[in-house]
Amino acid sequence: MPPACATPWRVHRCRRGIFAVALVAAVSVPARAQDAAARTDEGPARTELPEVEIVAERPHGSLRAPGSETTVVEANRFAGEVRSVAELLATSPGVSVHALGGPGQAATLSLRGASADQSAVLLDGIPLQGPGGSAVDLATLPATLLDRVIISRGVLGAQFGAGALGGAAELVPRAPGNDAFRGGATLTAGSFGSFGLAADAAGALRDGTGAVAAVQVDRTAGDFTYQRQLTPEIDNAPWFDQQRANADARRVSALARVAQRISPASEIDLLLQGSMGSRGLPGPEASITPLSRELDASGLAGVRLKGVEGSAVYAMRAWGRSDGVELRGASALGSCTDGTADCPRIPQSSSALRLEAEGGVPVGSAHWLRSGIAAGGDFISGTESGRRRRAIVSASLADDIEIGIVSLHPAVRFDAVGKQLGASPAIAASASPFTNGALAPLELRAGAGLSFRSPTFSELYLRQGGLAPNPDLTPEHAFSFDAGLGWRARALTVRAGAFWSRYRDLIVYEQFPPLAVKPFNVGAARIAGIELQAVAALPYGFTAEAAYSFLSAENLRPGRLEGHTLSYRPPHRLFVRAAHRGDRTEAYAEANFTASMPRNQFDTAFLPSQLLINAGAGARLAGPVWLDVEAKNLLDDRRLQDLFQYPLPGLSLAAIVRVRL
Repeated sequence: MPPACATPWRVHRCRRGIFAVALVAAVSVPARAQDAAARTDEGPARTELPEVEIVAERPHGSLRAPGSETTVVEANRFAGEVRSVAELLATSPGVSVHALGGPGQAATLSLRGASADQSAVLLDGIPLQGPGGSAVDLATLPATLLDRVIISRGVLGAQFGAGALGGAAELVPRAPGNDAFRGGATLTAGSFGSFGLAADAAGALRDGTGAVAAVQVDRTAGDFTYQRQLTPEIDNAPWFDQQRANADARRVSALARVAQRISPASEIDLLLQGSMGSRGLPGPEASITPLSRELDASGLAGVRLKGVEGSAVYAMRAWGRSDGVELRGASALGSCTDGTADCPRIPQSSSALRLEAEGGVPVGSAHWLRSGIAAGGDFISGTESGRRRRAIVSASLADDIEIGIVSLHPAVRFDAVGKQLGASPAIAASASPFTNGALAPLELRAGAGLSFRSPTFSELYLRQGGLAPNPDLTPEHAFSFDAGLGWRARALTVRAGAFWSRYRDLIVYEQFPPLAVKPFNVGAARIAGIELQAVAALPYGFTAEAAYSFLSAENLRPGRLEGHTLSYRPPHRLFVRAAHRGDRTEAYAEANFTASMPRNQFDTAFLPSQLLINAGAGARLAGPVWLDVEAKNLLDDRRLQDLFQYPLPGLSLAAIVRVRL
């Protein structure tokens, strides 16, 4: 069954019958049988029927990008484990996480070898960014506030907007409760002074009104021991133990969501999300920064009206987002003493406002036509960039077409980002060749897309330390084609696919006299790969899963760099996990392998391969109370580094107490 036919709330006739499917922002309110009867009864007499609630199957993929290569990560699979958003994403093929150290430190997302700026992250459909329009820091997004994460891969500008050159990660927050009160709390304590507290509650406030609220508090001292070579240029140089300093982090995050039904076929909902934190910036192994600190705060608010009118669905939303960061004790030369004349604090903030409208309507018996428009602006202010703003306007059109066993999903989107204009066309197709029999679970799919990414405010205007801006930058462009097949049965899901992407006008930082580094549109690249994923439901509550990614990333820029491998792109990555969930016990074990990868442009320096093994187990103590213990990096490898030579912690232990009501 194509993804569009497996999702709730679209009133539309498919060859497989009447079903209800959601558009991107479709309605999730109960349908009243008596209202349907009133519309179809032409006589004076009416039959009052009881209210019924339609419950549809949860989507297998993304509602924004039907037919794309997609992985859905359910957050409740990791109950009783300490998980960040970055760790949730890392369970999917095609994903690389670029971290800057241990827990609480900055982390960004890379999809299919695209940069972090080319991989979109959205919360409830609202795009997230860091100050200056740069990639959002995943460490500022608490995982316990989420219901699931949807990772769609490919050039998906037509579906998610300009900038999604590698794909998009949709963070789906917890839904408002429409039933009796439910809630829970989790308390975590572990190695390196780590502590966490999370709590959530959901339920009906009154008839027709549901709400959910969640809060998460995290703290870590980050004072782990690692090993380094003082003379790495000498073969077999000895390793020495050192303790990480200035790697502490503190954060508090909250989310609230309220939905009010205003008619039998429409509702209005409000989403509020905020995060505030502070952390040390310890620097890479060879250039530590013991005095540098960062304070950040972000907030998001959105209000949306959505409903069903006849056989059509509609949604209108207004949202705003604000992000701010302040660097202290940081300069172009490294650490400095905060507050001194030669060490000023560096504040920077950005914000965005949007008005959006979208809708969908059936056309005949085989088409579901969707369209949307959006308008607003992006704003930035800072001591280095001054005040800047630019208008954002977009319009999109898409069609979901059912032709026998084949589903087609053409789409196009037009974006105006300031003075830069661009179009993003795309098409995806999926087919289920066998409607019944032993081969009925077989699925085939293919897709292609063309899109662009406008330069961020940081690249255009921000002068910071040794980085110089370039207001003459033009958009990056990318084209991608992928194809794959899948097997989706009750006990086994297997997906295999391959892709090929071509990038041009890439923004690359180069030396700019006398001492600065400046971005220019001089890059070109070809990235291709293979993605495999399998999930098996085994007897007695056991599950097993594996995800493998192969990546070939070649620099096509003419000159000395042509033919070299793009740095920081691992050619192989493998994730394997086995878990057990029972009424009284639970356990898991997993391994994450990343192959050696180049860390410079000439393939002369490499980051060693890494193998991380984690495991945990727990039991229900009484009633709804569970106790779990977890160990990460069981091999206690203290020589691990992230992509940018930030040391990573060795063996860490944690105890988790949780209760669900």
